[in-house]
Amino acid sequence: MIVSGGVPVDIESRSYGAVHSDYTYKDQPTYSIISLQGDLIECADGKLGQSLRLTPPGDDPVLLMLQPGNNYALPTPASGTHWYVATPDAPLNTVRGFDALYAWVPPGMGAGTVFCHAFSPKEAGWLIVSDADGNELASLESDFNEPEALMFRLRTTAPEGSLIKISLLKPQNPDWTIDDAKVWLGPELPGLVAPSLKAADGIAAIARRVGIETDWTPLCDFETENPFTTIQWSKPVPEHAELPAYDVGLSGEQSFGGGNSLRVQMRFPENDEERSQELKLFTKPLPMEGVRQVRFFLYGDGSGRKIIVRVRDESQEHHYCSVGVIDWTGWKAVVADFQNATTSIAGGDENKRIDGPTGNVVIQLQHTTGNALESVLYIDDLSVRMGGAQ
Repeated sequence: MIVSGGVPVDIESRSYGAVHSDYTYKDQPTYSIISLQGDLIECADGKLGQSLRLTPPGDDPVLLMLQPGNNYALPTPASGTHWYVATPDAPLNTVRGFDALYAWVPPGMGAGTVFCHAFSPKEAGWLIVSDADGNELASLESDFNEPEALMFRLRTTAPEGSLIKISLLKPQNPDWTIDDAKVWLGPELPGLVAPSLKAADGIAAIARRVGIETDWTPLCDFETENPFTTIQWSKPVPEHAELPAYDVGLSGEQSFGGGNSLRVQMRFPENDEERSQELKLFTKPLPMEGVRQVRFFLYGDGSGRKIIVRVRDESQEHHYCSVGVIDWTGWKAVVADFQNATTSIAGGDENKRIDGPTGNVVIQLQHTTGNALESVLYIDDLSVRMGGAQ
């Protein structure tokens, strides 16, 4: 949680024994106050089943963190201007759901995802995303025994971005009860939520202060144009072989933010002598300078194929970033972090920078023994973050 300096925060450390008579957790809650630059300001130990008041010093916002492993701690700041962290790496732990939390969708984004994962089996929740006026955009009722994503699309967008309301309510199914759950925003959204619309108006500013960047530059939305002008296999295919084969083109079958996306179909023979193959999709030269990150949305098929994102800069220097395997079904943001992640570089002027004024984005989809013989994937909303030191 991010709170304003000088504002008291009451933290109630509830004992699970008050709810479950057969056992009681033995944790001793530990709370830390950390500056937005990462410096430890204060650390305090509480007692299970009791309340504690902390008052962060100064006027600047700070991070209030509950040490992992503690349970049922409910912080209540005296001011309504505070924000909860809700990222894939630091999800928001919720108790018995919530009526309304608000998030900010940056300019240029017309859609997003919210994830939920329940703590206990045989319970459930009803996850709802609405616009700021309360009009429902998407909903999902599930037991959330596994992490599930709820995708939403905005009805309208604004130059300054848009606010959404997120609710986790009691399921409509009368046989289900609301569960405690983890909730987080997809990586395409700033991972902060607020208790009020007024506080949500400050998410853009506070996100930048904690290092959450929102300055993405769109390259292609795949509505009318396919920028991937060169497509090739990594290994030669016999001249008259029917397989492997690919089919790549714009499609309205699936889309993330608009009406179309790029459909990528790959097919492989059952008895393939090649144990591995790779389909490489090269964009035409696109405007870019000092690229730090590349992001696109991929509709996965759970095929386990490995993805590598490459950027070829103006000097023909190649920057490679592995972004994992396709272990999900549905839409998900894929981010290649050339600034912070481990990358490899080859060729060009060897200055280890992605130089412009133009460059090519290459998406490499690998096939190995054990992968499905056919995949249909969809790619949408390609964008980059540029500028700054590399």
